[in-house]
Amino acid sequence: MAFEASSRKRTGSLACGIALGAGLLLAATTLCGRSQPEAQSFVGGTRLPSERPLRVGMGGVDKLVSDRIKSVEKTGKLTDAMRLVAAAKVRRAQDGVLKSRPFSDELSGMIKGLVKKLKGSGLEAELPMLRVPEKVTNVGLVLVTANRGLCGAYNTFVMKMAKRRIEALNAQGIVPKLIIVGKKALSGMKTRLAEVQKNYTETFFNMPDSINAAKSSEIGDAIRNLFLSGEVDKVEILYAKFYNLIKNEPTIRTLLPLSPTGFDDPNDETFRMTSEDGRLKVEKEKVPAAKARNIESDVIFDQPPEVILNSMLPLYLNSQLLSILFDAQASELSSRMTAMKAATDNAKELKKKLTMIYNKKRQAAITAEISEICAGASCLDEKGDKTSGPALGIFDNSDTVGADFMKELEDGSIPDTPPDPQGPDDRPVINPYAN
Repeated sequence: MAFEASSRKRTGSLACGIALGAGLLLAATTLCGRSQPEAQSFVGGTRLPSERPLRVGMGGVDKLVSDRIKSVEKTGKLTDAMRLVAAAKVRRAQDGVLKSRPFSDELSGMIKGLVKKLKGSGLEAELPMLRVPEKVTNVGLVLVTANRGLCGAYNTFVMKMAKRRIEALNAQGIVPKLIIVGKKALSGMKTRLAEVQKNYTETFFNMPDSINAAKSSEIGDAIRNLFLSGEVDKVEILYAKFYNLIKNEPTIRTLLPLSPTGFDDPNDETFRMTSEDGRLKVEKEKVPAAKARNIESDVIFDQPPEVILNSMLPLYLNSQLLSILFDAQASELSSRMTAMKAATDNAKELKKKLTMIYNKKRQAAITAEISEICAGASCLDEKGDKTSGPALGIFDNSDTVGADFMKELEDGSIPDTPPDPQGPDDRPVINPYAN
């Protein structure tokens, strides 16, 4: 009975020792693969949530950076597409200016010839669009801006110039009546110009995406009616004059009354957008003022010259307004091209920086994983007594089963073949300690 009890005790100790040995190996492998703070937080196979270290992996910070890279890349493609669309529309504005130029020049020459013929006849007073008032008491101001943003400081510069002009008119005791072209000017009236233009009369028109003679005639009729009704003595237009793809300046021109000695802007130019070495550029050409047509004195008019002139002046006003709208649209589109190119370049630069951050974090994560694998492998290859490795330190003196097993293992008192309490049989004996 004593031998049987002793055998059962040793068999139980053997099974317990095998289980504890397996746990010992698992703990050693787990702890050796962790950093010191992480290993300390691993107590009894459970990680303390409050001491969980920040691990940078593909599902954490790396994914956030990766998502942002994709977002920046999509934004860059969008801004580049907007730049190309603006470039195509600049060409359309250029074609509009060039196509309308011959009609405007011919009309201007004819009007100058008629004015020259009527000069000194006293009939000039019957042409209200040419009549210059002795004193200006009411001014109409036409503001031309864009309907949309994303065009740099284009709208801002126009509104700043409008504010300065309104302040100058207010200093003379004049409250201008506004004719607004473009939604940005309308919204600017409620923000930038609210303090200088509190009581105003406004007429609003959308800035058309596709400028044509019908739209310019609609705006021109409103301007002419305001002038002929006597509500204003003078009409000025404020717009951004186009110089090149990177330069446009706010400009003020007088629309009405028309000058009897010269109708054309002395700084009038035509522009043509071309490309050189894959880059867009603008070629500008000075346009001389149209010469007065020589109308012979023996020419017989079907209608009186002043009647003909009165019917031609609105056409000339509309043609000048059409040219100004094309100029303003070219300025807007060139500003949008510049802004979108800058946005595209910034997107490329930001993507490059984010990619570098992503690669650094990914490389750090890979390096950390390799270091953990190497540390675990070196810990398993290490040989020594029970105090030489961190894994053996898991058992303390309070673990009596582990202490008994280790003592019997060191004394060699555990037999190679445990005694069978049922007696010998023909089954093969398996040595659990065999190599």
